[in-house]
Amino acid sequence: MFASAKSFTRNLVGAAGTLVFGGLCIAGATTPANAQIAYSVNDSGHRVAYVSYKDLDLASQAGRSTLDGRLRIASKHVCQGNGATRWEPAEEYKCFHETYKASRTATMAAIEADKVAG
Repeated sequence: MFASAKSFTRNLVGAAGTLVFGGLCIAGATTPANAQIAYSVNDSGHRVAYVSYKDLDLASQAGRSTLDGRLRIASKHVCQGNGATRWEPAEEYKCFHETYKASRTATMAAIEADKVAG
């Protein structure tokens, strides 16, 4: 998927932006934990992940840990390439860390907004 530095940057910005601005779904579900992350491709062709947390007790360490695990899994999946270049592992690593950080920030902001909205 990442054929050049230019396309990698475009994919990274798109993936992180999608997670930050639209990729986090705040819809609740009562299915198993592995079904709490839904993957798709947006209109721009970027992979996105929708991560649910409504089934978690975020006041507990276990709930926060589970949410963190879901964000890690989603970030890894969004940044996963196809092995087209020998530089891809380094690009995936950078993409993962930047996307994970952005998704955590966006998730915490969404949780706080949800609390305020009540």
